[in-house]
Amino acid sequence: MKKFEYRLENLAIDIKTVLNVANQELTETLKQKLDELGQEGWRLCGVNGHLYYFTREL
Repeated sequence: MKKFEYRLENLAIDIKTVLNVANQELTETLKQKLDELGQEGWRLCGVNGHLYYFTREL
């Protein structure tokens, strides 16, 4: 059976702000953080305001 670990990141970027406001700096900051976590094998599985939920297989 596959096993997973989970990670919760409290990012100071609300996804609604990024989507609703054409703010290139916020968009780039979020992209860089998501790319960094992706390189570590983390997969984004949910967002709730500033809370970003990630999972990866062990």
